[in-house]
Amino acid sequence: MNIYFSPLAVLALSVIIVTLPFWPVFQRQGHPPILSVSAGVGITYVFLAVLPKMAIVQASLGGKVDDGSILPVERHVYLGALAGFVIFLFIANKGFSERAQAPGSRLTIGEIIVLVVFSVYFAQIGFLLGEWPSGSLLGYFALSCAIGMHFIGINYHLWQRYPCRYSRLFRWFFSCSLIIGWLAAGFADKVGEFVKLSSMFVAGGIIITAIREEIPSQSDANILYFLASVVATTAFVLFAEIVLLR
Repeated sequence: MNIYFSPLAVLALSVIIVTLPFWPVFQRQGHPPILSVSAGVGITYVFLAVLPKMAIVQASLGGKVDDGSILPVERHVYLGALAGFVIFLFIANKGFSERAQAPGSRLTIGEIIVLVVFSVYFAQIGFLLGEWPSGSLLGYFALSCAIGMHFIGINYHLWQRYPCRYSRLFRWFFSCSLIIGWLAAGFADKVGEFVKLSSMFVAGGIIITAIREEIPSQSDANILYFLASVVATTAFVLFAEIVLLR
């Protein structure tokens, strides 16, 4: 953990989560280009980070799953991700859970699932920031910027889908979860296994959110910004794996 830059990065990302509904760029009509950039980062993150992470988790479970298990050992993680994908697909469809907008109304089951799953997801990101093994300040800065762009898109769409809940509750839970995950990195030897296992279900939710929410419609798309962010994020991920993390 970079003891100088890491706290500032987590604080900056927390500020993004908490203040995003008040950004002037999102008070205007139309689809701002920053969302296309964020979409490119989010989709690249799914293919180059979430899916490889699932493979790593599955490999780590290879010798730990009981031989008498009904399910094939090579399918446990992917079935968990599929369950998360299907559940989030139902939540995203209209009519599965009515999104209560009246202040003081109770959370629906769908909203509770969204709150819990994304809180765990933000905690995982915080854990990643705290456990990042590279001592390169430039690499850590690039990682933080990429995560920040990803946060802009994912929090924007959660805010649009749950405007009342996000402003009153979600953003505070997400911000606190990010910080808690970052602090938990100091106890990586004790909580590392839980972080790995929680990735199974969370991965499905992140994949469906990225596909359904972050990819803009044809009328809203800024394709050049989207492609540029995909290329830049891919280049950083490959550079990090080849140079920074070796």
